Amino acid sequence: MRIKKIVKRAAISISVLLLIFKGILMYRDYVSYHDVIHKNADHIVKVRVDGILQTIALNAVVNPSFYLKKENKKDSVIEEKDNGKGVSIPANVFLYTIKEYSKKTLFASLKISDTLDFKNYIESQFHITAFEITSRFTVGVNKDEKIQIAFNDKQCVVVYNPNKEDVNQVFVDLLNDGKTLDSSDPKWSAIKEANSHINYLTKNNTIDLDFKSGQVVVNGNVVLPVFLDVPKTLKGTRFSKDASITLDLNVLSTLKYISLNHNNFTIDTDSLNAYYKGHLALEVTKSTMQIDSIISYEYNDDFEKVETLTAVEKEVPEINIEVTSDGSKLYKYLENKAIINNGRLNKEVFPLYQLKVDSTENGLFASTNLKADFTPEDLENVNVLALNIDFKKLQEQNYFPMLNTYLEKLLTLEVNGTNSLDETIAIDGLIQLKNKEINALAQFFINAKE
Repeated sequence: MRIKKIVKRAAISISVLLLIFKGILMYRDYVSYHDVIHKNADHIVKVRVDGILQTIALNAVVNPSFYLKKENKKDSVIEEKDNGKGVSIPANVFLYTIKEYSKKTLFASLKISDTLDFKNYIESQFHITAFEITSRFTVGVNKDEKIQIAFNDKQCVVVYNPNKEDVNQVFVDLLNDGKTLDSSDPKWSAIKEANSHINYLTKNNTIDLDFKSGQVVVNGNVVLPVFLDVPKTLKGTRFSKDASITLDLNVLSTLKYISLNHNNFTIDTDSLNAYYKGHLALEVTKSTMQIDSIISYEYNDDFEKVETLTAVEKEVPEINIEVTSDGSKLYKYLENKAIINNGRLNKEVFPLYQLKVDSTENGLFASTNLKADFTPEDLENVNVLALNIDFKKLQEQNYFPMLNTYLEKLLTLEVNGTNSLDETIAIDGLIQLKNKEINALAQFFINAKE
C-alpha cells in the first residue's frame, strides 16, 4: 500500500509540474505577440522558438548520445545562452517587411531585460560604431549603416537596412506610439494559427517549414504574381538518369508592352509571349568538356607586353534547357537580337559557360554539351512546378566544392507545386537527410558550429 501511495503522489506531482510548464509556455506564447509587429507589416516570418526547442528536446531524449557528445565542444548548443545579452528570447520571433519600405528592409522587435547589457552586447556583436540618444530611445548604427538598432528600457527594434532608408518613423511608431498590428487585422489571426516551426505569411501566401527527424517538410499555398499565369496543358520532361538537379516549370507570362534589358540586350515581352508556350525544363547532369580561350600576356622581342589567347580545355557541368515554343521563330527572333550568335548563346548574355542553342520541332534547346543531339520527349504532368535535387550525385559531380560540407548531410530535395481549387499553387516539399534519427535543424545547426 505504501508503494502505491508513493507512486500516486509522484504521478500527481508530475502532472502538476506538467500543468505548470504548459501554463508557462501558454503565457510565453500569449505575450510574444504583443507590441512587436508594426501595424503595416506586410510579409511576416514567424519563428516558433519554443516549438523548435520542444521538438529538439524530445529528440534529445531518445537520442542522448548525439547531443551529449557535442556538449563538451566549445561552441555547443548547450552553451548558447542569453546570459549577459540583455535581451529576452520570446516564444515566437517575428521578422517582417513594412509596406512603405523596400522588401529588402527587414524588421524585428524583442523585449529588453537589461539595457546596459544589451548596449554592450550589440556594440560587440553587431559592431555598432555610433549611438544617437534621443529623449525617447537610443539608436545604434554599424559601420556600413546597414544594421540599425533602436531601444528603450523595455524593447528594441532591429533593422537590416541594405538600402539605407530612413526608418526613424518605425522606431517612433513601435517604441513611443505603440502603433502595432491590431488583433482585428486578418494577418493577426493568421499568425496566431500558424503552428509550424517557421511560417511565412502575407495577405495571400503561406509557406510552412517543419523540422523532423531526418526531414524538413515544406507546405504552403502561394498566389502567382499578376504577370504570370498557368497554361491549360501542363507538360513534363524525361530527364537524364545522371541528373543531379531537375526542374519542370509550367507558367506563362502576361506582361505586355514591356522591354526586358540585360547587359545592353533587349527583349520585348510581346514577342516572347507570341512564341513561348508555357513549359520550361532544366537539368544539371554529368560533366562535359569545353574549349575556352584564356587571355594571358607575354613580352615580344621589343619587350612590349602583348595580349595572347590560349585555348584551354575545361570540365563544366552539363546543363540542358528546353523551352517549349515555336522553336524556329523564337530562334530567329533571338538571333536578330544578337542573343544567339552562330548557334551559341552570346557570352555577354551568359559568360560563365558556352551554350549551344538549337531549334526543335517542339521548342528551343540549349546545352553546355556542345555535341548534344537533342530529341525532346514530352510527358504528361500534373505539376505547375517540380524541382528535384539528388545531393549525393551533386556532391559526386563536385560543381560546388565549397558546399560539400553541407551537402554531405543531405540526400534529396523534392518540391512540387499543383493547382488548387482556390486558384493558388499548393506547395508540397520534402528534404531528406542521411541521418534519419536526429532532428534536421539540430543537424544543420551543429554542422554550422563545427
